[in-house]
Amino acid sequence: MSRRARTAMLSSALAILPLLGAGCGLQSHDQPICREGDALLLVAQSVPSATLLPCIAGFPPGWSFGGESIRSGRSVFWLDSDRAGFHAVTVTLAPSCNVFGAVRVPIEPDEAGTARYEDPRAIPPSFSAYRYYVFPGGCVTYRFAFARGATFAQAVEATQALSFFSRADGVRRVRDLLGLELCGAHVRCPG
Repeated sequence: MSRRARTAMLSSALAILPLLGAGCGLQSHDQPICREGDALLLVAQSVPSATLLPCIAGFPPGWSFGGESIRSGRSVFWLDSDRAGFHAVTVTLAPSCNVFGAVRVPIEPDEAGTARYEDPRAIPPSFSAYRYYVFPGGCVTYRFAFARGATFAQAVEATQALSFFSRADGVRRVRDLLGLELCGAHVRCPG
């Protein structure tokens, strides 16, 4: 099957996902929500090698979705905060990243399957830092760039808002709902 045909199939699938999801928990059409919205499928296809996908688990008070840019080879979305400012946290999925200069730190239970690195840049009154999650086929970077006066507590809140979704779970979901294969890591693409 040609790339154009695969793209047409995925586009068709994405067009009907909101209809299928009406009773199945798919609630978002433009945010990479961890419960598998159509935006999360686009994130999955932007970096087909990635075995994990960054997603939004839920918003603590004062946090909201800021926007996204999904394209071939890279997906970016950001969160805004009433205390930490606009674009307070930018989340980027790429096939790889450079962690040179960052320090490897222990992972949390919900970060299983990743190696986590921290690279603090500035402490309050204007906190900024990079956090990297490296895993098979990809890397997720959190860029914290807080407004003056925001504290590290907002970094903890943002981290709690974010999580990972297994590409394998997405592959199963698309297969079960649509009878289609979500190409990429661990799934051979036709053609």
